[in-house]
Amino acid sequence: MSQRKAPERAADLDALPPGLAAAWGVVDTEPRRGPKPAHSVDEIIAVATKLADEEGVAAASLPKVAGQIGVTANALYRYVASKEELIMLVADRAWGEPPTLPTDGWREAAAVWCRRLFERFCSRPWLLDVPATVPLTPHNAAWLDALITVLKPTGMAAPQMLTCAYLLDSHARYGANLRRNIPTPEALRSAHPDHQRTTDAVRAFLNSQLRSRHLNAVAEVVQDPAFLADEPSLDGFEFGLARILDGIQAHVQQ
Repeated sequence: MSQRKAPERAADLDALPPGLAAAWGVVDTEPRRGPKPAHSVDEIIAVATKLADEEGVAAASLPKVAGQIGVTANALYRYVASKEELIMLVADRAWGEPPTLPTDGWREAAAVWCRRLFERFCSRPWLLDVPATVPLTPHNAAWLDALITVLKPTGMAAPQMLTCAYLLDSHARYGANLRRNIPTPEALRSAHPDHQRTTDAVRAFLNSQLRSRHLNAVAEVVQDPAFLADEPSLDGFEFGLARILDGIQAHVQQ
């Protein structure tokens, strides 16, 4: 005699992190007091996203969003429960839809996934500043689903596939953060119009200081043209990505 499947236990919504239920479209269905809202959650998310794109995620605050819409900060609580909820909603929207991945092998599909994630972080670097502890929301869950789907044919267990996702996600984040923060000659040029003189001076100064401390390996590296290049090279990103994929492939082939 077959056993009856136990009914799914209802989630304790009050115990969830702020914004998680709202991100998944599970909202309070109780009617709210007062007049009919003049704005919408989508409008508020759009305004907050624009502020984050222009000034960083810290700018997507309730007072600033309220000022853009033309209401008081307290009035926004009719639409979002807290700043944390607003940031979660804005971040989820900013992830966007996952990329379409090639179907001719897990390795190329995983590489495309990581490259597209890197590009997403480069186009919206403030996503790097959203707390990494935010649980799965619809859009980043869709990205994860796309990757796990192409990794499943490898035969890896769920924990291993999640670790692979963590490695690829971390590589995309690190590459985008490096591109955002590295002191390129473009930044030096704005402070010192004589770009070539400044670059040569930095190289010579570091070379003498490093060698005086017997840090010769680093001294040789900083003399490479890639150091202080006008744009951080994508070669480093691709090199690191290939090594991650080599490691995954070696594990799969064991």
